[in-house]
Amino acid sequence: MAPSPTPIPHPGPAAGGDQTSLQPIPSLQPHRPLRREGATIFLSAAEQAMEDAMMRSSPTPEPVLGKRTRQADDSTDGNDTEPDNGTSSTTQPQSSPSISNVAAATLRYVSKKKLRPEQRDEVDAFLLDTVLGRQAKLFACILSLENKVDTFRSAAPPYQLSDELKTNITNYGVAVLLSVNVSAYKGDIPRNHVLDILKRYRFDLPAGIEHDYANWEKISTFVGYSLTQTRARVKKLIKDSIKANTNIFSLAQMIVHSTPCRTTIQLCSRVALMRAVHAECNGSEKYWNLIDARLEFIRTRAGSSAPRTARAFNKILKVDRATYGAEEEYVIGDTVPDEWQQRVDDVVAGIDIV
Repeated sequence: MAPSPTPIPHPGPAAGGDQTSLQPIPSLQPHRPLRREGATIFLSAAEQAMEDAMMRSSPTPEPVLGKRTRQADDSTDGNDTEPDNGTSSTTQPQSSPSISNVAAATLRYVSKKKLRPEQRDEVDAFLLDTVLGRQAKLFACILSLENKVDTFRSAAPPYQLSDELKTNITNYGVAVLLSVNVSAYKGDIPRNHVLDILKRYRFDLPAGIEHDYANWEKISTFVGYSLTQTRARVKKLIKDSIKANTNIFSLAQMIVHSTPCRTTIQLCSRVALMRAVHAECNGSEKYWNLIDARLEFIRTRAGSSAPRTARAFNKILKVDRATYGAEEEYVIGDTVPDEWQQRVDDVVAGIDIV
């Protein structure tokens, strides 16, 4: 039981000064002293509770819009109440845009692409779907596109060479056969040179057709056919020129007629070799094989010496000019091959063009 209040003297009114009154005070609990105006006073329980409250840390502020306080377990001492002012840190992920903003931006993009109403509905449903659901729909769309591409390919007509491509093949075939760098006129060598030109300059070839064996075989077959036709035409012109005693310059002009090739000294010397071999074998069935053998002979004897090769062909050209149309006056200009023929010569020589 708590002790009863103890009366203490208290001065009365100023007028009397000698009267005293008794006032009860709460029971005292021993605590640290606090000085008030020089007197030692013990705090009551209520006062002590008030002082303890004042000595605690500042109370947690009320949440403010745009700011938040950290929980005690987010800090090391449990008293970190530093507000979050909205700035990002290295340990806090940035907030992603709301679905409403994404939907609004998507709606504008859909309008720009002029999608149909049912397609817009599909876009809306896609946005509202889960991540796994969207991935599944994307995969289904890819499979659907593959089916449509396969249907398109199966419905497409078989590939056919265009007239423009055939013209290019013919012209480049002539340029290859008259190139100063060609090593053979028959077989795979000239055909592969033409095919290399097609791969490099493409013309109107579909993309990747060289990897489609069936369609590429159509092109390769036509290249071989075109070269055969060109060789037959050149052989006939050479045969006729021998009978007509046509000079080499006129014969070369007839061979390159309707092609971009120029009548250069190098080209005339090649044609002179063709006419010399034709005169020797009288245009036999082995005519082009014999020319290839003669080219091989010159290349073997000259080795890697370009001057020796040039002297051999100059000798052939000199003999031809003395044999056919010797009485005629003409000049074979030292014409530099044009850019078109130079590109062909570079491909035949295996030179990479940047």
